[in-house]
Amino acid sequence: MSDLSLSAHAWYRPSLLAASLLALLPLGTHAAVEEIIVTAQKRAQDVLDVPIAMSAFNEQTIRDAGVRDIKELAVLSPSLVVTSTQSESAGTTVRIRGVGTTGDNLGLESSVAVFVDGVYRNRNSVALSELGDVERIEVLRGPQGTLFGKNASAGLLHIITRKPDLERMTGYAELSGGEYSYLRAAGGISMPFSLGGERFAAGFDANWVDRDGFIKDIVSGKEYNDRDRWNVRGQLVGSIGDNLDLRIIADAADSSETCCAAVTTVVGPTAAIINALGGRMINPPDPFAREMTSNANRGYQQDTEEHGISVELNWRTGIGELTSITAYRNWESKRSQDIDFTAADILYRDRDGYSNEFDTFTQELRLAGTSGPVDWLVGLFYVDEELKVDDAIRTGAHYEPYFNAIIGAQTSGMLNLAAMTGMAPGIIFPSGAGVISDHFRQDSDSWAIFTHNIWHINERFDLTLGLRYTDEEKELDANLAANNPACPAALSRIGIWGATLSPAQRQALLGPVCLPLINPLFDGNYSGGKHDDEEWTGIASLSYRINESWLSWISYSRGYKAGGFNLDRGGFSAPPAGPSLANLDFKEETVDSWELGAKGYLFDNSLQLSATAFYSTFDDFQLNTFDGTNFIVSNLKEVESYGLELEALWRPLDQLVIQSGLTYTDASYDSNLAPPDTALSDKRITNAPRWVLTSSATWEEPVSDHWNGIIHLNYRFMSDYNTGSDLDPLKQQRSFAVWNGRVGLRSADKRWEVDLWAQNLFDQDYRQVVIGSPLQTGSYSAFLGDPRIIGVSLRVNL
Repeated sequence: MSDLSLSAHAWYRPSLLAASLLALLPLGTHAAVEEIIVTAQKRAQDVLDVPIAMSAFNEQTIRDAGVRDIKELAVLSPSLVVTSTQSESAGTTVRIRGVGTTGDNLGLESSVAVFVDGVYRNRNSVALSELGDVERIEVLRGPQGTLFGKNASAGLLHIITRKPDLERMTGYAELSGGEYSYLRAAGGISMPFSLGGERFAAGFDANWVDRDGFIKDIVSGKEYNDRDRWNVRGQLVGSIGDNLDLRIIADAADSSETCCAAVTTVVGPTAAIINALGGRMINPPDPFAREMTSNANRGYQQDTEEHGISVELNWRTGIGELTSITAYRNWESKRSQDIDFTAADILYRDRDGYSNEFDTFTQELRLAGTSGPVDWLVGLFYVDEELKVDDAIRTGAHYEPYFNAIIGAQTSGMLNLAAMTGMAPGIIFPSGAGVISDHFRQDSDSWAIFTHNIWHINERFDLTLGLRYTDEEKELDANLAANNPACPAALSRIGIWGATLSPAQRQALLGPVCLPLINPLFDGNYSGGKHDDEEWTGIASLSYRINESWLSWISYSRGYKAGGFNLDRGGFSAPPAGPSLANLDFKEETVDSWELGAKGYLFDNSLQLSATAFYSTFDDFQLNTFDGTNFIVSNLKEVESYGLELEALWRPLDQLVIQSGLTYTDASYDSNLAPPDTALSDKRITNAPRWVLTSSATWEEPVSDHWNGIIHLNYRFMSDYNTGSDLDPLKQQRSFAVWNGRVGLRSADKRWEVDLWAQNLFDQDYRQVVIGSPLQTGSYSAFLGDPRIIGVSLRVNL
């Protein structure tokens, strides 16, 4: 079935849902949809007055859809795709219009920036905590480099939390329970007070989540991909005098989870060897039985801690409003990993064997005002970021016998590791060999100056011009130490064991002995690595006010994603001059994007519509590809993304709200890529479905004098796409759809609410990402989407 026919079918099911709900309701008067004020242009505006392709979701929409973190936000936004692989703390990718940053290498920055209350989060994974008490979320599509800077080349997520109320005491408490022993507790309180004759308010909110895992190890009985996390946030807001507003936010979060395990999808020829070593590979594989095997002494423990503080001042002066946002954040993650995803003990990271830490200070200053027909804004931005990456990949007890068997099979029993290295069997790769410790330290300083100006030419035409200059410098030091004497020993004897072999055969046999991830030839102290970027970004937009209800626009924007260093031992190479930090360097990525759009209201503001056509070209596109043994970072000549976005928000009756969005995206590589990426030429990029449809319906109707009944259903359809950076056909995900729903009662005064809810209502099976199983040629593993989970929630509002 084609993508187009699948899309037509996708439209039918949610449309039938909406029609059924309408048929059940008594006729009534419609009401206008709720106006949402956004700050996408660093000014407070109605979302339909902003000539940008964007979506905004208020607190009620977010709660009705069951959105608790940015991964779940995709159910509301069709242009948004969020996936996680071997680590949620480093391997979460947010994509907009098909484009995002793949993999868990923190040396690569994000294509989709995430801000929380105006404060930048270093990577998508750093933002993957519970949302907490949120006022709204803005999803900005396309480059946002003028006002938000680097790493918003594909788009932006801005999460705006709820401010404490200066007028009255407010609060809430919520308790949820469900399948897989799911428990969630959340609450918040806000209280106004006076100090020195000035008005202030303090607020506090917190969340705690605990849930069993979705993946079971049939050997040990352990469960993986669980939840155990909490976060807290405190705020102080106030007005000092008539012209100065203050907002201070301090937050902290912690998680201790066993994530992320993968299941086998294809069993290759190495399975017999693994089984002989006690690996117990499941054959034939049934990935959606959600069963796997891992070594009893290894695991997937992942511990993350973060905290931060920000101070925002808004000072209304005689020439304009001056805004200052000063922030400090620290984020740290440690994890272990059974790298081969089997019960054999081949390759692993020990507990805390892989750790990452961000230490970040940011400062933004903006001055905004109006002079005649021009709304002007100028600003400065500075960020100082220190990134630490420590890694230790080690060989397990079965590494040597596993590769002895593979080498023997490849050479018809003529060679083994002992013959290649001249070392005694049993001590060539003992358990715990490999990397002793790899330390990477990257310091990044970036500053920018920007301006964004709207010239109201007349009552109908506005011209927006924005420009930003960014200067960034990254410095890298690295200290690498490994315990792998087998590699130099085999290289020194290559004239003996490899005399009759071709260069390709010798290289294949050296692969496991000098595995890039544990290759001792890359050992050493490296210092003085530098990467500098200087880039101009900006926007030019002409908008036309068709009438009081409709706005249209055409725009050009340019964005960029910073270059940097591949923070991975496997990124080194050994040319004649030897390995150097220059081996790790990759270029910045730039994007030029055009948009043509329109948005507005119909039927007395009961129907809100928007449509955007877009065309973007990404130059020096940063690609991070896993080849089964190593992550390879490269810059590709060009990626092209074009398509159409449609969104609708309709309130045909007071009791019913229907929201829907459709995105068509064709995101593909250049048709003439150079080796070694020739095979990708003119093909769709990874995790970029052509068609995505989201739809939801919420009905609320009185069932008594004191209670309203609530029904909410939402739906997300994705056409087929390839989940692998190398576009291997065995990594293809077929089209699928996920439904979520809830039914409940809400008191007429909105103080009490109880809901029965289901995520993935029909238990749809799908794979987030498929990878070549590490060190197992011909085998494949997958990171699965979550199964159905049914639960109950009780909420009380003060």
